[in-house]
Amino acid sequence: MTGDTHYAPPEATAEGALTLEDPATLREREDITVTETTQEHETRDHCGIDNDGHVVVAVRNSNDELLLMQNDEHEIAILPHGTVEPGQDWAAAAREEVEAVTGVSIALDGVDVLRDVDHVVEDEEEPHVSTYRVIFAGRPVGGEIQDCKQGPEAGSDRWWTCWSDGLPAEASVPPGGPGEDLTYILD
Repeated sequence: MTGDTHYAPPEATAEGALTLEDPATLREREDITVTETTQEHETRDHCGIDNDGHVVVAVRNSNDELLLMQNDEHEIAILPHGTVEPGQDWAAAAREEVEAVTGVSIALDGVDVLRDVDHVVEDEEEPHVSTYRVIFAGRPVGGEIQDCKQGPEAGSDRWWTCWSDGLPAEASVPPGGPGEDLTYILD
């Protein structure tokens, strides 16, 4: 989101870096969008059971370009994201994950969205686990896109990273959570 976007900072350390120990504290804030969603899985053994949730970061550079991860084989683009381990600070996880997957060091400007995700198994009504997905707004403060992420042929995992002023023509928005996050930021 650009222009009139209002990002709400959680707390800041003495050094000015944002921290977020418990996303539930964001639920009461009027300046943060809170959504609730259900993710259906085939079994109880899925990627959401051993972590507290996921961080997603909408990183914009001084040209208002968005840092995107693309996969040409699947023809999709998503925002940089990562997993939050139990007890880990959510803002620290966001900074660490973006740098790890892209090579770009970032500063966080605030939280844009808190997604409360209930995980259910097909044909079960009650969630067996709930997690959060926090979408942060950020900006680059150093580093460069890793050599192995400069293009689809450069790395071994088929994901590459680029700065883009919108959804690249050769990519689409995937279904599900990562697609919902990117759509929200692009709208």
